Amino acid sequence: MDSDSDEEMEQQMQLIALLLMEQNIRRHDGIKACMLEWREVKNDRPMSGAEMITYQLEGHHERCYDNYRMSTDNFNTLCNELKSKGLQCNGEVIIEEQVGMFLQLLGQASKLRKIREDFQHSLETVWRCIRNVLHCVEKLSSDYIKQPNSNTPRHPMLADETQYGLFKDAIRAIDGTHIRAYPNSKDKYKERFINRKGGYTQNVMAAVDFDGNFLAIVAGWEGSVHDNMILRSSLQKGLLYVPPGKYYLVDAGYANTP
Repeated sequence: MDSDSDEEMEQQMQLIALLLMEQNIRRHDGIKACMLEWREVKNDRPMSGAEMITYQLEGHHERCYDNYRMSTDNFNTLCNELKSKGLQCNGEVIIEEQVGMFLQLLGQASKLRKIREDFQHSLETVWRCIRNVLHCVEKLSSDYIKQPNSNTPRHPMLADETQYGLFKDAIRAIDGTHIRAYPNSKDKYKERFINRKGGYTQNVMAAVDFDGNFLAIVAGWEGSVHDNMILRSSLQKGLLYVPPGKYYLVDAGYANTP
């Protein structure tokens, strides 16, 4: 009698477990259906993101520049170069769309929700595409940014030794700037981003040549970090290279470094 009761109890428990499982599955399907329905309602513009960017690239020549801060030819060249660095179509998102999202964020400081509305993709898709483009842009740096060496010719501006003789071996100039940062409120290290003026910033160091071209940018340091620490770290990690007999022009924030 006891064994029959135990068996009956076990069957009842299994039945309850199956009912709960079925309820969870239905609930999950209901949530998923609601999300799909919401997406269909939200992304309901007749023109898709791919159609929009094709319209912008093939339309008036100023339209591409107004939206992405570069000409159509430069836009297409950038897409081809990023493709050579591994950028691929992401599901239904073509390469031109991904580059357009990235440039709209970079050149227009657009919010992600604005980009979502323009390109008719989910926030997750927009963010993933922007990150993919960013990784490929980083790979382009070695093609365009070259470290100097001992044979680097003197800049024509320094050719007149009567005026620039003291700077004849200078190859670049370095300076830093603070850019506003928005650390996560839950980040236990967020206080490190507070600079000497009390604001949250990143301390960014940049090196330029005498034509004003940026040749190195070191970003990500907290606002409380001293300029000289960033310089020393960059030299140790090989982010900056100073050929023998050459030097960078710096301000008083950077100590003389052999």
